[in-house]
Amino acid sequence: MATQKVAITVPPHFLNRVDKWARKKGKSRSRFIVEELNTRLHILEDEEITKMYNEVCTDPESLAFDYDLAEDMLSIGSVHEEKEKW
Repeated sequence: MATQKVAITVPPHFLNRVDKWARKKGKSRSRFIVEELNTRLHILEDEEITKMYNEVCTDPESLAFDYDLAEDMLSIGSVHEEKEKW
């Protein structure tokens, strides 16, 4: 995996906490930070997807369209439905 160095400025007490947890987990500082940020980014992305989903699903226009589409699909299905003979 390609990597890239970055420089960030953090308070000393924060860096001490990061180092403490990295040691507890048996990881380098960089590995620990990358894995924890990756976890947090997944959470943020999931939250954003949920927010977008909720916005669409509570939009009255979308709800009306979905309802109409469902009704149309139900009526089409019942027209072509045939009973199987055994």
